[in-house]
Amino acid sequence: MHATYSSNSVTTPLLPGTDLKTYLEIGRRRMLWIILATLGLSVCTVVATSRLPNIYRAETVILVDSQQVPDKYVPDVIPGDIAGRLTTVQQQVLSPTRLKTLVESEGLYPDPTGKLSEKQVITSTQKSIVVELINPGAGKLGSFRIQYSGQNRSIVAPIANRLAQMFIDENMSAREGQTADTAEFLESQLAETKKELDDKDAQLQAIKARNIMDLPESKPYHLEALANLRGQVTTIQNKIQDDQREKSIVQSMLSSTIDAPTIDVDGTAVGGGPTGPFDAQLQKLESKLSELRSHYGPGHPDVRRTQNEINKLKAKMAAAAADPTNAQAVEDSRPAIQPSPLRHNPVLEAQISQLDEEMRGQTNLLGPLQEQIEFHTTKLQQMPVFEQQLGRLQQDYDIIKGQYKDLQDKEQAAKISHALEVHQKGDRFVVLDEATTPESPAAPNRLLINLAGLVGGLLAGIVLAAIAEVNDKSVRTGKEAAKIFGRPVLTETPLVTSEPERRSRFIRLAGVLVGTAAGSAALGFIVPIVVGRFF
Repeated sequence: MHATYSSNSVTTPLLPGTDLKTYLEIGRRRMLWIILATLGLSVCTVVATSRLPNIYRAETVILVDSQQVPDKYVPDVIPGDIAGRLTTVQQQVLSPTRLKTLVESEGLYPDPTGKLSEKQVITSTQKSIVVELINPGAGKLGSFRIQYSGQNRSIVAPIANRLAQMFIDENMSAREGQTADTAEFLESQLAETKKELDDKDAQLQAIKARNIMDLPESKPYHLEALANLRGQVTTIQNKIQDDQREKSIVQSMLSSTIDAPTIDVDGTAVGGGPTGPFDAQLQKLESKLSELRSHYGPGHPDVRRTQNEINKLKAKMAAAAADPTNAQAVEDSRPAIQPSPLRHNPVLEAQISQLDEEMRGQTNLLGPLQEQIEFHTTKLQQMPVFEQQLGRLQQDYDIIKGQYKDLQDKEQAAKISHALEVHQKGDRFVVLDEATTPESPAAPNRLLINLAGLVGGLLAGIVLAAIAEVNDKSVRTGKEAAKIFGRPVLTETPLVTSEPERRSRFIRLAGVLVGTAAGSAALGFIVPIVVGRFF
């Protein structure tokens, strides 16, 4: 029984609830789809994988050997860990310029057709090289792996070893250049710092030379000079006081040498003028003032009082000399018996003159001494300010000197580090395992790919069978008809095929299988070519 219908309300066999027997029946009916999909994808995969070239892989392991001399003796001036160093060296070694030399020398990726550009060839070479960090280690220790893949089995190992040597040489060259550049930079910085240090030292010395009396080292000199000057002033002041006392004594002796009183006969004033009555009083006050000055200073109250009395007496004498009436009154009031005028004594007068000259000389000496005392006192007062300024300059000098010493140490370390790199005693790359010629290809894994093609073809066939079953509107069993019409089926007539029909169906099936296999083989032949062209 085999019929079709057009009702949209018919359920398909793939709806939920369908039992396993129904699925097996669907699989039997759609077996051709499953076989064709599986056959086609499997044949295409087998042909394609057979057309893929063998890829051989060689690898070498490089160990990062630490510096031979301990860091406490020669510090390493190149910072960074192995990962950072490896990244830098890898970028330099795998640069297009370096790889171009490798491609040309080894004849990699020959292209007789000339369809690949130089850039494409270099890009393919970069993709064939894998650099992998194996063990980062602690600090700068560790190891890494270099892999090279190619179609030529005989050249992958030499190229891998050459790449390893390129990494070693590049690392050594980079470290030598870096240490040399570091030493050169530090040398230039050292020269600049030395010039700055010399300028600062010259400035400091010039300031010290111009202000030698203001230096802190001059403080004892100023103190000693002040002590000496004050001692000299005290000595001179004592000498002046002694001279004043001696002058008072001499003046007293000169005042005591007078004659006995005499009688005024003709009425003429013995004193020699209208101020005669004040002369004795003035001499007495002057003697008293001299004696007071010998004991006290000019600001003493007794000295000032006596000086005022002398000034007033001199004023009266001047008024008497200017007013004749007053002068006559003074003359009349003078007693009849007057002491004789002061007798001249050349010896005492000469001694008084000598003492006055000595006191004037000593007084003149006080002025320069006071100026020197003021000079040294000013220097001592200004010394803290200058000492602070000088301290700032000295601090700047010490800072620059410390920087210069630090640069000297760093420059020396850089030179020693450069010498270590030149003699290969610093951190270096050492080949731990050399690359060897591979015994078998590393890719492609044809068995795995073919199994994947077989499984993929089977799944694709099942999907196609399911799609065909869903889209098929045929009624094949009485159960399906009963569900459609809602009436029981009285009888079913089996499908009867003749021998010629079976033969014809077999021939068509064989042709479909052969055509599918041939088409899949052709597709599998074309796919590698297309993939190689575009990828």
